[in-house]
Amino acid sequence: MTYFKNSLRNKLVLFLLAAIVLPISISIFVTYQYTKENVKKTYLDNNTTLLYQGGANLLNYMNRINQASLLIYQDSRNERSLYRIIEKNEIQFADQQDLYVNFQYMVNSLAEIKQVFMYMDNPKLSYRFAYNLPRYTSGQSFKPVFEDGHDIQIESTHMSHNYGVAKFPFEMAEDVITIHRKILNQPTDNILGTLSIDIKLNMIHEISDMLYTPGEEELYLLNADGSIIYSSEDAPTSEYPWLSPILNEDRQSGHLEYKSEGFAGIHLYQKIKTPLADLTLIKRVPYEYLTKNAKQLTMINSLIVLSFLIVAAIGTIYVSFHFTSPVKQLIRYINKIESGQMEADLDTTRTDEIGILSRRFHQLMQRLNQLINKEYRLELANKTNQLKALQAQVHPHFMNNALQSIGTLALQNNQKKIYSLIAALGKMMRYQMNTNEVLVPLSREIDYVNAYLGLQAQRFDEKLTFFIEAEDEAKEIEVPKMILQPLVENCFKHGFIKQNNVGEVNITAQLIKPDLLSISVEDNGSGLDDKQLEALQFQLDHLYSEGAGSGENRIGLFNVLSRLQLYFNQHTSITLTARQPQGLKVTLLIPVAKGDISQHESIDR
Repeated sequence: MTYFKNSLRNKLVLFLLAAIVLPISISIFVTYQYTKENVKKTYLDNNTTLLYQGGANLLNYMNRINQASLLIYQDSRNERSLYRIIEKNEIQFADQQDLYVNFQYMVNSLAEIKQVFMYMDNPKLSYRFAYNLPRYTSGQSFKPVFEDGHDIQIESTHMSHNYGVAKFPFEMAEDVITIHRKILNQPTDNILGTLSIDIKLNMIHEISDMLYTPGEEELYLLNADGSIIYSSEDAPTSEYPWLSPILNEDRQSGHLEYKSEGFAGIHLYQKIKTPLADLTLIKRVPYEYLTKNAKQLTMINSLIVLSFLIVAAIGTIYVSFHFTSPVKQLIRYINKIESGQMEADLDTTRTDEIGILSRRFHQLMQRLNQLINKEYRLELANKTNQLKALQAQVHPHFMNNALQSIGTLALQNNQKKIYSLIAALGKMMRYQMNTNEVLVPLSREIDYVNAYLGLQAQRFDEKLTFFIEAEDEAKEIEVPKMILQPLVENCFKHGFIKQNNVGEVNITAQLIKPDLLSISVEDNGSGLDDKQLEALQFQLDHLYSEGAGSGENRIGLFNVLSRLQLYFNQHTSITLTARQPQGLKVTLLIPVAKGDISQHESIDR
């Protein structure tokens, strides 16, 4: 910091570089931010449309799967139909052949069907049709699980199996999803059995692979329970912390921001309501991929700007040295003058403003050299007189130190009450002697008045009680110094000092509105009669009229109101109210919106 503070040349270099670097850097930053947001918006719009189209394709495909599973009810009046065979209590050889034909028709209706499993409840038989061959066994070899109230269920991606029916020697397991459907009696809705169809993932993969960029993005197709049907990852799992917020979204499509230790980016989603199940398509895009193009553009711009800045920096340093060299020469001349070489010469050939300044300064020093002896002796005499005057003054620290010494002596003699009174007096003196402060937080005013009332309470023995309450927000507001003490002092000048009862002073400060501060000072003294109260209130309401502020030694009220109106505005007011059964209440209403502090530095403290 000193390196720049003490050198005009360094300041000029810094300024010129800042004038070049800052605008360009800000421009690059703004361009990057704008490009990044624009790329992000364009990406979201395009991918929202892409997911919608992908969702439409998946819905189409799920409808085809659903139609394949409903073939059991096709041509239900035909005695050789699958539905009529399921209704029978006993399966004959001819029925076996019809089952084979119906299963073959069902499998061929959709290329991705791997196998079909059916359980018939009446004859208690389990049938499996795969590789264009039938197998069956007695009893229920596999029982699918359905949610309550559901007749159809999608089982998420899993390895195919033989459903407890005899295996084929050449069969191979592969990833499939399974559609489980209850076979219902059409008139009564009684369950006749169950149908399970294994669907290979070829088509789902084909549709999904068109919706994301491998290696840069991730894609998931989820069941309603959060189980994964398709995942771009090698080892899909349903235990993802980001799934729950998306599945709980009411909107059909949209995007959510997401940040974690392993991922920071955007989740786009498209919900698909199919006859089989409610599916959710989710695409995860990291911010790094979103902003890659914007970063590349910014890097290219930065390299170009860096090259320009190197040239600009060289030019800046040259210009700075050219302008500051004569200043350095002038400084060397001044150093010679300071060392006592008043006859030193200044050689400059420049004709610009700096050259004129150097010659004029040289002429000035020559004139000063002629007057130096006379002025030196006069200045020496003045300094001597000032030193003596300063030595004659009593520094405020002396009073503080003296009070501290007396307080220490009181503690040594176990006079804690005396020590507390001296401490309060010291606090008041420090507050009053600090003339550098015009405005103080209300809390410091309250501390000062608290010390003042503590001393007054000692003065009146047990005939004085006081209570101070202020809101925390009110304490932070800055007010002109010494506005509370004159109001409290009036309580002793015109209040209970003439009474024989116990004096009471209550001070309250609060924000009655967000922009209005209320401070009230009330006592139980003799107060004012109605005419006096009305006359004094009139004078306060017409502060700058002739005669305002005079009479009955009430100058403190007008002084406080005048300073408050100077600092805040003319809407500041003082209201006087008679207190029952006796006494007076003074209320200050101060708008919190302050004026220009610099205009009120001469406020009477």
